[in-house]
Amino acid sequence: MAGEKSLFHIDELVIDGAPIPIEDSTAQITGAARWENTVVPVPSGDDYTSRKRVPTTVTFKLMFGQNEAVEDFSFVSDSQVVCRDKVNGKRALMPRCSFASMGAIGAGSVDVTFNVLAPIQWL
Repeated sequence: MAGEKSLFHIDELVIDGAPIPIEDSTAQITGAARWENTVVPVPSGDDYTSRKRVPTTVTFKLMFGQNEAVEDFSFVSDSQVVCRDKVNGKRALMPRCSFASMGAIGAGSVDVTFNVLAPIQWL
């Protein structure tokens, strides 16, 4: 019952079946709805909304150590990424992800972003 009302917190990130060492509380998914609505004001009467697509991404801080190589991430293309919350067991399966960017290396954990190319499957 404790995990029943907990928020989704990514504890584990797996790329094509291999667990990735990430800094705790740094993985997050943005644009999960894949859409965004904005208000369009009109001169008189009721306003309306405009709907547009937005990209979905998953970002995390990679604990870049001796077992990790830049190529392991920069060549990720059409790979499956799974984010898991160990407390409540909920998972976000992203069946098609590709590398987007990698931050500076040498000052601790490294910012990595993947583009999510297909809708997330919440399990």
